[in-house]
Amino acid sequence: MKKSCFIGLFAMTMLCLFFVLPDSSAYSQEGYGQQQQEMMQQPETEIQVTDSELDKVARAYSEISEIREEFQMSLTGVEDPEAAQKMQEQAGKAMVEAVENSGLDVQTYNDVMQAAQYDEELREKLLSRLEQMR
Repeated sequence: MKKSCFIGLFAMTMLCLFFVLPDSSAYSQEGYGQQQQEMMQQPETEIQVTDSELDKVARAYSEISEIREEFQMSLTGVEDPEAAQKMQEQAGKAMVEAVENSGLDVQTYNDVMQAAQYDEELREKLLSRLEQMR
């Protein structure tokens, strides 16, 4: 998998999880804007990721990518906005389940994925694990 493809899939995954799992502050305009800014900022501190956690993230990421692809294919031709919204919600729930079934919580998964955007060494380790899973 190429780095640009990884980053594109990462962005889609983060957006799906972000829009499906807003916390209570997301319901106010101020809280929503603040959440978006936080997601786009580079983390100030490095996180420590164990090999076990990285394996779990790779498994979850792989499954989320499959869910995203299935969602995009099933969305083709859907013209009813309500049906599309329902499909998006189902895909989001499936993504959350994929993360949780891998043994992680969504916050940890998102933290590692965000760190992989800025930490080249972490990103390379994750890409290596994803390649081994192919």
